[in-house]
Amino acid sequence: MHGTDGLHDHEHQHADGTVHAHEHHHGRGYDPAYQVHEHAHADAFETLAHISSPLSRIDARAKLAAALLVVLAIVLSPPLRPAEAAFTVACLGACVALGRLPLRRLLARSAAVLPFAAPIALVAPLQASGGSLNTGGLFGSAAASGWIAAYAIVSKAWLSAATMTLVVATTEVPELLAGLRALGVPRVMTTLLSFIARYATTLGGQIRATRIAIASRAPRLGRARLALLYGHLAGAMVVRALDRGERVHAAMLSRGFDGSLPVRRPSRFGAPEALLVLCAVLMAAAICLY
Repeated sequence: MHGTDGLHDHEHQHADGTVHAHEHHHGRGYDPAYQVHEHAHADAFETLAHISSPLSRIDARAKLAAALLVVLAIVLSPPLRPAEAAFTVACLGACVALGRLPLRRLLARSAAVLPFAAPIALVAPLQASGGSLNTGGLFGSAAASGWIAAYAIVSKAWLSAATMTLVVATTEVPELLAGLRALGVPRVMTTLLSFIARYATTLGGQIRATRIAIASRAPRLGRARLALLYGHLAGAMVVRALDRGERVHAAMLSRGFDGSLPVRRPSRFGAPEALLVLCAVLMAAAICLY
């Protein structure tokens, strides 16, 4: 059924069984031929937020609050024992299933934190006895040290990244930024995040276009010469990305951009949101007090 303005959510299913939801607009007396829609999805992580699922329809404020509770519990607790780690992974896996998300892409995105955490973890066993409260946790009876501290650094970093990755994968960028503003994050920070989200895509497009141009003009170029060529093109790539970013900003302003992105769904806090926050509180308590 359509409203007075013809605005409605339309779900469509892909060949792999994934269901996406998009917003459409039909005027009164629209031609039935326009009931058929074709959609193109870029191969980007942001497109996962369009997957229609019970988790994607929950208000962004509830998901952010729940994720913050879980991350604080993971960071402030002592190094997770096997049972605690298995329980946390099982809860995150249940959220992945509820959100109908591809597990491989989530693991790949959350693993991006490991190159930063692993070097710190490798140095942990070399430190003096006594360890660090950062790895031992606020609720631990003693600070962790040695290989226990290394395990704590890696496990806490990955579980925290996986938790936030779930939030990003089930929440569209405008809703995520609106949720951050509603939770008290300064507007200047949310505006900066919105530009980072948009310009990261722009920079990625410039890099892909440059790689395609090089591959089409020099398909047999060796690795050494290719690396040297990329070094020469790095400055030009940044200039091109900056120029395109300015044009994107001008286009946004011409379309009425006022510092915030439009949100498809109105904010609400009902029973599903309360249940999610309650589950996060219980999960955090289990991690900290077990």
